[in-house]
Order: sequence, then C-alpha cells, then structure tokens
Amino acid sequence: MLVVAGSAGGMLYWPATEVAGTAASAPAAGGGTAISPATARRIAEAADLSSGSSLATALRPAVPAQRSAADRGPEPSHVLAAGTPVTAPSTSGASGSAGTSSAAPTYATAYAATSTARAATATVETVAATSSTATSSTSSLSSTSSRTAAFRTYLAGRPGHVSVAFYDAVAGTTVALTDPAVAGYETASSVKLDILTALVQRAGDSGRLPARQQALARKMISVSDNSAASALWSDAGGTAGMNAFFGRLGMSSTRAGSGGRWGLTSTTGADQLAVLRAVSYPGVLTAAQRGVISSLLKTVVPAQRWGLTGGVPAGVTVDLKNGWLPRTSGWVITSLAHVHGDGRDYIMAVYTKNGPSMASGVATVQGLSALAWRSARSARAPAAVGG
Repeated sequence: MLVVAGSAGGMLYWPATEVAGTAASAPAAGGGTAISPATARRIAEAADLSSGSSLATALRPAVPAQRSAADRGPEPSHVLAAGTPVTAPSTSGASGSAGTSSAAPTYATAYAATSTARAATATVETVAATSSTATSSTSSLSSTSSRTAAFRTYLAGRPGHVSVAFYDAVAGTTVALTDPAVAGYETASSVKLDILTALVQRAGDSGRLPARQQALARKMISVSDNSAASALWSDAGGTAGMNAFFGRLGMSSTRAGSGGRWGLTSTTGADQLAVLRAVSYPGVLTAAQRGVISSLLKTVVPAQRWGLTGGVPAGVTVDLKNGWLPRTSGWVITSLAHVHGDGRDYIMAVYTKNGPSMASGVATVQGLSALAWRSARSARAPAAVGG
C-alpha cells in the first residue's frame, strides 16, 4: 500500500495497482485512522483534476493533470519516465499484482521527463483543432471510411497502442481499429461493466439483484471499488463463469483474467461493443435488465467521468465505465460508453496500453471521443451521404 496524502494527522492510502487482488490493510499513521482505499482513490483523483488547462476547456471534463514533483504525492505501483519503466528496489513485505512492480520510485527519478508526457498530452488539442478545420461539416466524417481515416490519422500521432470500436445507432455503421503490434488489451476496471451485465442477466427478466449484490454493484460501479468487484467476480463464476458469458455474446477475442485478476482480462474494443450493445439497445437483455445497469452507470462519481465524455456537450447523457492500470510496460487506460442525446446515439469502446502516463492515455481517449461526437450522425439533421 502507498501513502498518497496526509489529512488531519492521519494518512490516506490506496492500493498499489488498480488490478484485482487482496489489498493489505493500511495501518494508521501518525496516530490517525486510515480511510478506505476506494475513498482515498476518489480523493486523490479529484485532487488531480485540472480545470484550468486549454485541453480541459476543449474537451469536457478535465483530464488528470501532470503536477510538478514538488507537490505530487507517490503514484500507484511503478511510474514511467518518458515511456521507460522506472525500476524501484523491492520493499520487504510489499505486495503487488501481476505485471506491476511492488514499490514506488523516487519523485525525482520518476518524473525527470514529465515535460515529454505533457507534450504528448497536448497533441490532442492540435489534432482536435486541425480535424475541425479539415472537416468543414459533420457529414464529411460520417461515412465509415472517413471516420476510420480520421481515427487512423489521430492515432498516428499518439503514444502507446490502441484498440477502438464505435457503433453509430443512427447511421447503423460500425468502425473498429486495433493495433496488432500487441496481443490483447487489458480491461482494468472497465471489466466491472461486464461483471455487472453477467450478474444482471443471470438474475432473471427483472434484472433485480439480491440486496447484497445490489450494494456491492453500487460500490463497484460508482467508485470503482475493487473489493466489491472481486466479490461479484466470484459470484459470476470467476474466470470460467465470465468466459462463458463472453462466449454467449460472441466475444471470441476476450479471455477472463485468471487467479481472480479480473483487471487482466484480455479483450479488444470490437469485442466490448457486444457488451455495450446488450446494455444499450434491445435484444440480449430485457428493458428492465438494461434499466438496472444504466441506472448504476449514472452513479459514477465526477472524478471518474473522464475519457469518452471528451468533446461531448453538456446535457448529453454519457453512461460510462473507465479503467486505469499502471504496468511495467506502461499505462493501461480504458473507457466504455453509451452516448445519447442532442439527436446522436452511439456506443464506443477504447482500450490503450503501454502509454507513458495516465494523463497521456486519458488524452488519447478524449481525443477519439471528440472525433466520434463530431462524426456521429444526428437524427435531427438530413442523413449524410455514405455509411
């Protein structure tokens, strides 16, 4: 466990990784009382959101800021300097999860090149601006080929690897791109939507979960509580049960994480559209089941409402679940969403990995989100040519 801040004589802690695992109890420090990991994570993330940057103005909501080493607390697990993993010495008694280191590096070493990460993050502003200039109308991006080209052009300038899929319910078109340079994309906490969907489907036509599962599902979705997710993963049948669920939805490229490590479930953006379709549109689930899931997605706390909200106007509904996970190869940032309102209706899944920082990954997702919103066909406007 890592200390992330001091408060009223006590210390705040959060887990070393965002992947599933049994977190060791955090001892009270300085005579104070340690608060829960979920609460600490919320506080840390809320404190790390910047509302004053030009990127935050361009893409709602703000992306997590890269703060200076002087005012930054320790980061979870390992941190990357200019895309290179920082190796920290092992700490006696420290516990880590697969693919992560067990101790935090020093501030000076870890953030020697944060200017590189900030520069990478800033490129999303340039892409959004040039894309707006290059596309004189929404219709020019609305066809499948044009949208695919726009996504490819944008991603060519972004670090890391990406798997993205987009389904426009108004136009009836789908776009899916996956960088084949890496095998499989970790879900991190976005798999919590999969867990919830599997349990709601098993609950019967009403989708009503038992009281215990209802309480755990609320924590798992609204504040991304890992302990709740581990309990519900087990309820869903663990690795075997979730693989069966993925099979029923035809998700041939998705494999559930083993050994209780649900955050290491491997997937693609295209596969996750199957879950989003089930949750967002009639067909697989009953209206009542979909209502249960949608209502929970609306409870996600503001500090975690980044990613596929990027570029979406205020007042438009975005039902989403995000995930974030630092690994030795780089950051994993994931975002799933159903965006509907102002005449538009689409679902989108973005998975990034091997990124140089959390902020860089979030910026990549938000840039794709802005392009998606701009290109989505509106039911209020004449249909664009192509599709």
